[in-house]
Amino acid sequence: MLLAAGIAGFAVGAVCFDRVSAASVSLQEIIDRAQPGAVVTVPAGKYEGPIRITKPIVLQAEGGVEIASDGSSPVLSVLTDRAVVRGMTIVDNRINAAEASVVMKGNHNIVEDLVIETMGTGVQLRNASDNTLRGIRVIGMVTDPDKDENGLHNHSQHAHHLLRPVNKNPEVTPKKGNGIDLKHAHRNQIVSNRISNVFDGIYVENSNDNRIEQNVVENSRYGFHLMSANATKLLGNTGSANMTGAMLMESDGAVVQHNRFVKQRENPNAQGILLYDVTGSQFEGNRIEGNRVGVYVERSTGNRLEGNEVTLNFVGMQLKQASGNAMTSNHFVANVIQAQAQDSTANTLEGNYWDDMQGIDLDADGRSNIPYQLNPFFLALTDAVPPYQIFFQAPGFVFLEGLFTAGTDASIRDGAPLLAPAKTQTDQQRAEQQTVTGVLSVLLLSGSCLMMYRGVRRT
Repeated sequence: MLLAAGIAGFAVGAVCFDRVSAASVSLQEIIDRAQPGAVVTVPAGKYEGPIRITKPIVLQAEGGVEIASDGSSPVLSVLTDRAVVRGMTIVDNRINAAEASVVMKGNHNIVEDLVIETMGTGVQLRNASDNTLRGIRVIGMVTDPDKDENGLHNHSQHAHHLLRPVNKNPEVTPKKGNGIDLKHAHRNQIVSNRISNVFDGIYVENSNDNRIEQNVVENSRYGFHLMSANATKLLGNTGSANMTGAMLMESDGAVVQHNRFVKQRENPNAQGILLYDVTGSQFEGNRIEGNRVGVYVERSTGNRLEGNEVTLNFVGMQLKQASGNAMTSNHFVANVIQAQAQDSTANTLEGNYWDDMQGIDLDADGRSNIPYQLNPFFLALTDAVPPYQIFFQAPGFVFLEGLFTAGTDASIRDGAPLLAPAKTQTDQQRAEQQTVTGVLSVLLLSGSCLMMYRGVRRT
């Protein structure tokens, strides 16, 4: 098999890797022989790792290619700039390894369309910038003690055969690693990956200006975990059945838009979005549904939450020691508790929709002239005595909440709440479609009547 395509900016090399010689020559030897810029196409089959790429080549699979290793090194290491790896299955049998199954320590690399079955962390980026990770499937193989042998994810839906690693040392308890882990890694594109049954889905620490888009994380601790990560863009992702959908901590300038964080509720502290010490960030157009707490904001300031759908959560929004945040045009629908606030002042709430609001619109602007006020009674009481949560909505507690006014003026309130949900673009499109359908119906009816009339005249 002759391989002769190249990477822009590098000389084109040629590598011969046929099925006859593959048995006597290791994949690593083939890679070592390749010239910078060469494309190495690997025939279908199973290969032994670890594999190290130290020059700018393209390593791609032809058919089903599996690389497995249970040694002390990562199964695949990309230790160069401008390399491309695509289309392989990585099987990592190591237990509690410090390094991930795939390690990247270079810039401007592309890793795509991999399936990674790991007993630890799937992919690590260390001092690696301007890389692209796309179409990667990370499957954590460590099962939880309280789950059956199939773990949290139904692997039978995948076409490839899963090799469940065997723990050769039963005295060592396997621990989950992260799906994709970034440290000191900047301006990377993390796009269209799917991650399940790991510790944190995508973990970003001390890394700035990364774009995380259209990824799916399920059955993990934090779906998306940003720690001291500035100017991160979290766009169009989905987190479901995790302990927390997205956790941002000590971060600034994040843009979190059009994500879905749904059904984070197995843990008593589960949240759709959790902000702790977050500043100057924007949260817009996210759907936060079916969580224990939809949005939790603590010790955070200068953030803007706009146009988010917060629905079917136990608590829609919870603020604690949060100040100077702006919240507008959000929809709070069918939450057991719409919102709670404690020790939170100088937040601006205006123009949100609360489906339990009963207001009066005196000037016909679609907003109530009566503010929607959040009572801190239940949060203050359960914060002091957590077991009291079981008495939520008990008649006695509802009565006491009505009498409790201490701190009410200091709590946040929506000064001009919407009396009806603001129309989204989807609603407008639906209305336009209904209008077009109505016009077409009228035209069809008119045409039918005309045909019937002409038929009657002819007879």
